[in-house]
Amino acid sequence: MTSLHVKHIDFAYDKKTILSDANLEIAQGAIVGLLGPNGSGKTSFFDLICKLKFAQAGRIDNNFSKTLYLSQIITTPPALRMHDIFRMIVALSSDESISQFKALENLSRWCPEIVSRYQDIWNKKTSLCSYGETRWFFTLSLLAIPADFIILDEPTAGVDPEFRHYIWRCLRGAAKDGTTILVSSHQVEEITTHCDMFYMISQRRLNPFQNGAAFMQRYNSKTLDDAFIQAATDSDWSRQSIRP
Repeated sequence: MTSLHVKHIDFAYDKKTILSDANLEIAQGAIVGLLGPNGSGKTSFFDLICKLKFAQAGRIDNNFSKTLYLSQIITTPPALRMHDIFRMIVALSSDESISQFKALENLSRWCPEIVSRYQDIWNKKTSLCSYGETRWFFTLSLLAIPADFIILDEPTAGVDPEFRHYIWRCLRGAAKDGTTILVSSHQVEEITTHCDMFYMISQRRLNPFQNGAAFMQRYNSKTLDDAFIQAATDSDWSRQSIRP
């Protein structure tokens, strides 16, 4: 079975330790979340997986055949239209030509409600699109490209609740088709609701949880946000061994 194994990773940037003895496992077809406060290393970790950065110790075994990565920062030339952006995404990320029809075919299977909205934005100039529109268009377009592993760095940031709902519908549909998804977010509830499991970056470790209840129980918290705050400030965490 295809999978990703991160083993005992150490990573420092500008002499600051970001990750220390970090471990993670992802199996095919799973949606796995990644939580962590600002500056905790979520984006750096994704960069390590994609070989944009390199760890000082440990190893990453990624035997997925095709990995796609949507970074947190998205910029588009203002003179282009969104269908031009789609073609650029395909040209840079796919080994085969993907048409609008193919993209719509997948979207209609995963979330029929999003198809007309996607078509509406297709001919819109990028300069007239909001950040949220650009974000969900990139996310859904990337899902149209054949890949068995997709990494999404905060795909719902700046996206309104309606389209966050549609994005997660499409992610779940892609996962059912066999795509493995690793996704980060600052929305703790959406990670605990939609992911099969998640990791919390705390004290430079990747600490696994099966669900939100286990997360809250670990920190004796009544809310997910409180558990997140406790995890982000727990100085004893790094000395504890946590298993999923």
